[in-house]
Amino acid sequence: MRPGPPRGETATLEVTVSTDMTARVGGEEIHAVYGTAALVQHVEEVCRRLLVPHLEDGEEGVGYAIELTHRAPAPVGAQLVLTATVEGVAPRELVCEVIVRHGTRMVARGSFVQRVVPVAEFSAEIAAATG
Repeated sequence: MRPGPPRGETATLEVTVSTDMTARVGGEEIHAVYGTAALVQHVEEVCRRLLVPHLEDGEEGVGYAIELTHRAPAPVGAQLVLTATVEGVAPRELVCEVIVRHGTRMVARGSFVQRVVPVAEFSAEIAAATG
């Protein structure tokens, strides 16, 4: 990984909650609000924006650890802003803090760790896992 983004650098992602983002179990909607599964996907997406420009040829970023508190509901139609802030950088790791807001209301907060791995090694690991 080239020198990573500086501590404090941010990236944002704007999301409008749609029916395919609601809380679901087994494909069935359980609440008509922003679901935690969609939240995790969007956290990974916004944090990846901070990592990708620093990857070298033959490298890829993978999600390694996540800690989130889903603090408040956001109904279908709500416009959310996810802000990721670089908290720490190591030669093969990027740690971001993420805050999700609906207007001035905090919907979620947490951290996401991405590890940088060689594509060839990761591809071999996937192949071995699939048999």
